Amino acid sequence: MDLDRATFLIFALLSALIRSCFAIPGLIDLGQSLSDKKYPEVQGYFRVEANIIQMKNPRGTTRYYMPCDLIPGYCDPRITVAIDYETPNNDAGKDSVPFSRYVQVFDGSRLADVEINKIVSKDICGKSTRKINVRVHAIDKDILSDDLIDDFRCYIYTTDPPANKEANASWSAEQTCEGHNGSHKIIWKYRWFFIPEAECRETAGSSGIIRRIIPFIGK
Repeated sequence: MDLDRATFLIFALLSALIRSCFAIPGLIDLGQSLSDKKYPEVQGYFRVEANIIQMKNPRGTTRYYMPCDLIPGYCDPRITVAIDYETPNNDAGKDSVPFSRYVQVFDGSRLADVEINKIVSKDICGKSTRKINVRVHAIDKDILSDDLIDDFRCYIYTTDPPANKEANASWSAEQTCEGHNGSHKIIWKYRWFFIPEAECRETAGSSGIIRRIIPFIGK
């Protein structure tokens, strides 16, 4: 075997090894998934409703503490939401629910704190979960490229189980979840309840089977 061919094979093997490593969820994600075994498993046909009330961004900053605009104090926010029951511990984006499958709840300009008050719902049909992540993705729109304001993880735990039917489902107290930038917060509340199988319509906004096996494919 000549040297050039041997070098090529070495690089090919290294490349394959690196790709396979990136296809494995992080140790933190796996550790959290194991820890979730302490929560009771909820299985069946049920609907999750999340009321995204407000995003607080008092300084008008991005995730990395930089001002959104040249004039500090304001952003041009676009906010989208996904309800994730299959990969609640994974990072936002291609490791869980792709951003293209989030639902838009707000689009505005020259704002810091944002009043949203929109309800996003998701049916879960014949599946089970121990924890649900209501993911909120906020960006600052820009002419050249968008900046990330923050990715929020807002959890529903099965220790607060779904109501047996919609008529008996009450909204939770208002909850607060923080972003990576500690000054960023989402104010929200939720309710969830069992529904008849015939009414269950599971739609986009959760991870498909391919994303649970190969979490880093797609965007």
